[in-house]
Amino acid sequence: MISATGRRDRQVRKRVGGFSLLELLIVLGIIALFTGVFALRFDDGHVEETLARVSGELRNSALLAKRRSFAYRRDQVVVLSKQGFEISGRHGADFGRPPDSEGGEHGERFVVPPDVRMEWQVPGSKTWQRDPDYVWTFRGSGLSDPLVVRFSMRSSYTELSFNVLTGTAEEVTIIE
Repeated sequence: MISATGRRDRQVRKRVGGFSLLELLIVLGIIALFTGVFALRFDDGHVEETLARVSGELRNSALLAKRRSFAYRRDQVVVLSKQGFEISGRHGADFGRPPDSEGGEHGERFVVPPDVRMEWQVPGSKTWQRDPDYVWTFRGSGLSDPLVVRFSMRSSYTELSFNVLTGTAEEVTIIE
């Protein structure tokens, strides 16, 4: 209803005409908030992808060493170092050493990206280690040494606990 002075009519026209400055600022603030959240989430995607790739390579190496040890009835080792890991058919193989000219048995090598930290927890230890190189043995019977390996990148990490009988790993991943 319109009063005799026409006051209400002007208020209705004013509202229909557009948005107030406060409403526009609220909408822009919400858009900025969502943009920030999505940008952080895309950054976590890179971390998650890198950790999944590195942990997948170690899983595959463990299964390959287990299969080879059982098939050839000979010990296989995975040598863990700060730089990465390597499958070898003999003990004490140094990571990164070129194959011997006398027919050395070096296997597949995998280098961990420089921004990923690899640590391992040996049986009976409560602390994470990085050095010296750790020789993880897969016996000719198909059994392996128990081992827990953690790959960390920034504040995120993936932890693999390997089963001594099957060589498979339970995985725990925390992305922050």
